[in-house]
Formats: sequence, structure tokens, C-alpha cells
Amino acid sequence: MRVKYVLNQKMGAIQRLFLLIVALPSLTANAETDCRAAHLDEYADVSYVHDGDTVHLDDGRKLRLIGINTPELARHDRPEQAFAQAARDTLIKRLARHDNRVALVYGKERQDRHERTLVHLFSPDGDNLQAHLLAQGLATAIAHPPNLTYAECYARMEKAARCRGSGIWSQPDDAVLQATQLNADSAGFHLVSGKIDRVKSSKKGVWLFMAGLMIGIYREDLAHFDTAELLSLTGKPLIVRGWLQPSRRTGSKNRSGGRSAVKFFVRIRHPDAIEIYSAGLESGC
Repeated sequence: MRVKYVLNQKMGAIQRLFLLIVALPSLTANAETDCRAAHLDEYADVSYVHDGDTVHLDDGRKLRLIGINTPELARHDRPEQAFAQAARDTLIKRLARHDNRVALVYGKERQDRHERTLVHLFSPDGDNLQAHLLAQGLATAIAHPPNLTYAECYARMEKAARCRGSGIWSQPDDAVLQATQLNADSAGFHLVSGKIDRVKSSKKGVWLFMAGLMIGIYREDLAHFDTAELLSLTGKPLIVRGWLQPSRRTGSKNRSGGRSAVKFFVRIRHPDAIEIYSAGLESGC
């Protein structure tokens, strides 16, 4: 078995390896019965599905689904990403089964910076719609503190889809960008792979440099990580996930011993956003 693990302070790497990899093939057809809610906070009616992870309610609220990110539809001058329409259509069909009636479970943090309401979305009988999209390979999991209630379950759903090569995972070259190939069009949510050139610690946090990408873990988020493990990552191959933002900073050393420009910055808030791997997406399957 090729080794893959996620850095975490409160649970050792071997335990995380076991939880995220072992016994995943069984999590296939019945994904909607997993990640079920112990309680439902509210019932509501959906008026419009914006995309696979954002919906509008009849009362005017705009909901952002916690714990997942789906491919982007065409917007402005950016083309549609693969499986974006499939994710939206799948969510529409699931909602239609119950006449667009849904149940909501709120996150500990109730709104994001765009004033969207943050929720886990369920069918009225308790099926988790985020889990369904993940199991179909139409979404990626993203853990975002403090809204971590279903983070481990969502990670298992995604891993099962990856092992089957479902949806976005059927096109590995498109699912994960190489850090050395980042360009002006690479902003937005991505999985990026590459080798860590160096690690820097400061009063503000820990910074990992990977070709043209700087990965930042701010001081307030370090409680979720094992800092010693972060500082030992130089030379390790990683897959990191998150929202890439253009950066003007200079960081990683190039082969000639100089500094290469950092094209993008990504903030990491939880260990599940970092994977150490030995070979590709199929590692651990």
C-alpha cells in the first residue's frame, strides 16, 4: 500500500491513515444514508439552484453548502469546469424528489463573508445531499473550521469516489494541477500537487513553498495541526487544496539557487487540506 496521510495534531498520522483509507470501497451506492443528521434545524423550500454548492430559498436566503466545493459554471470570461453542469443537475434532481423541500443543519459559523447562510443540506427524510454529490464524484471535500461536523464523513465519501474514478476523478490530469504549471488562469479552487521546496515559520504562522505556490497556515489555525510535522515537510510531495489567490511575493528557491516568483497564495485552515502522497490520486486505494 502506498502511504498517504493527513497532518493532524490531535490524532496521529497512522490513525488518520487508517480512518481515511481502510474499508472505503463499501461506501458507494448508499452514500445518501451516510453522514446522516442527529437532528434537523429547520425545513425550507428551494426556489433556485445556482450551482452544485449554492442554492436560494423561497424566503430569499442564499445557502452555501458546508464542506464541499463543486466545479464552477461558466462565469464572465471563465469557461465552465468539467462536471459543473452535472453537479447542478444532480442536485436539482435530488431536490425534485421532495418537491424542492429540504431540511437544514446550520454550521457553528452561520454566515460567510458573502453573507450566505452556511448549512448542511438534507432531504426531508434525512439524506445528506453533500454526501450524495461527493459519492458521485461531483464535488471535493473541504474542511473549514469551525464547521467540521461532517468533515470526516465527507472525506470518506470523496475518497470512495476517487478510488472508483467517478466524476471529476475520472480525469486525474484535470482534477489536480501541477504547481509548476500554474498560470494566470489558475485562480480559484484547485487541488495542486508538487514538492515542498522549503518551510518558513514566523510570528504570523507557517509558510510552505511549492514551485509557484505559497501555502499559508496562520497562527490562529495552527491549533488544528502538528506544527513539528509541518516544519518537517521540506522535500515532501504534497497535494494541497483550497482557493488560490494571485500573489506578488517571492519565495521558493529555484535550481540555480535564486528565488522563483510565487504566483499564487492559498490559505490552509485544516489538516485535511494537505495530503502527503507517493504516487497520484489512486494512492491508498
